[in-house]
Amino acid sequence: MKHILLSALILLGISATSFAQNLPVDAGTGKITYLEVVDATGVKPVDLTKVVKDWATKQGFTLKEEAGDKLVYDASTSVDYPNINGSGTEKSLVTFSLSIFIKDGKYRYIATDFVHAGDIKVKASGGKLENVSPECGATKMTSKSWVMIKNKTNSNLVALTGDLKRVVKEFQNDPANKSDW
Repeated sequence: MKHILLSALILLGISATSFAQNLPVDAGTGKITYLEVVDATGVKPVDLTKVVKDWATKQGFTLKEEAGDKLVYDASTSVDYPNINGSGTEKSLVTFSLSIFIKDGKYRYIATDFVHAGDIKVKASGGKLENVSPECGATKMTSKSWVMIKNKTNSNLVALTGDLKRVVKEFQNDPANKSDW
């Protein structure tokens, strides 16, 4: 009976971890990577740079590098998950690098290097999101919580990149910004 119960728990843990595999992993680097080239026809690079910088500032991101057509930000997104005993919720951050490359009429964003930085008091930092299980171990975070962190990070990044596209599109479609009148 003990072996059956142990086997069931192991299978449950493996299946719970497999639900988090919806994150986009780059085949070349093995890292979780959000990458897209986005149309911004009619927007000059100088205007696009300003729009992106304003958007990133509102998000609370820190500009780490600016070189010509490249902006690199230290960024983060907040996630919450059930604590180890299930009696409450832990709030934490997932940090990542966001690079934005700007050209005439288009831009490309790349978000990568995702790391879960948990509560220092609880010492429940999951580490790199590419990890199958959290670095802090099963005594600090359940596999269900680790999956939840990954899924919430994915949802947050989809919303975040969608918001960037929305802001650029609004600028692009604003008649006051058109120079071909």
